[in-house]
Amino acid sequence: MPACEKRGVLVTNTPGVLTEATADIAMSLILMATRRLGEGERVIRAQEPWQWGMFYMLGMGLQGRQLGIVGMGQIGIATARRAKAFGMNIAYTRRSPLEDNVVKELDAKYMSMDELIESSDVLSLHCPYSPATHHLMSENQFARMKKTAFLINTARGPIVHEQALVDALKSGQIAGAGLDVFENEPAVNPGLLELDNTVLIPHLGSATVETRAAMADIAATNALAILAGAQAPNLVAS
Repeated sequence: MPACEKRGVLVTNTPGVLTEATADIAMSLILMATRRLGEGERVIRAQEPWQWGMFYMLGMGLQGRQLGIVGMGQIGIATARRAKAFGMNIAYTRRSPLEDNVVKELDAKYMSMDELIESSDVLSLHCPYSPATHHLMSENQFARMKKTAFLINTARGPIVHEQALVDALKSGQIAGAGLDVFENEPAVNPGLLELDNTVLIPHLGSATVETRAAMADIAATNALAILAGAQAPNLVAS
């Protein structure tokens, strides 16, 4: 924003249209990671020998487990609604109090960041990226998570220290991860690619026909307003 302001460049965004699509992806990653679905599909596609077994490729059930949401904004709330339908208990942290009606609807419990990290079975990141959240999840945080816990990130890649995540996954410090975003995308840490306990998808959070069409409509509306000398409806302030 400072660079754009210095050059007189107006910046607009497309708010409010990708909430449901991104929450769908977050819930998909939760299911894929906890039930080892990516790993299972790789077995089938590689035509590896397999057969049903009592203890074959066991995952973690979601019922009664705690979903910890870091950044309970629109997408975090939408993800919590989905997880609640799967029988999960909802806990969260955020900078400002959550509306009473949402707390009641989700039976959501507020926790400090440290409490959330230590007690959650699945930790899902939905906070904005800023200097304050750069590497919010790093060695110290992974060390405090349950060894059976999973990390989900559909927010921004650099919120997670990717190498620290690789180390935590390799050592068994945490059980697994589901990532839609990466620290240096489109590059992905090679260590993640080697791990079966990760689900990795290429930033598909808003990738539905309906959502991308709505984003394009909003972007065009903003551009046309600026060209006409009017106030852009979604002007971003620094």
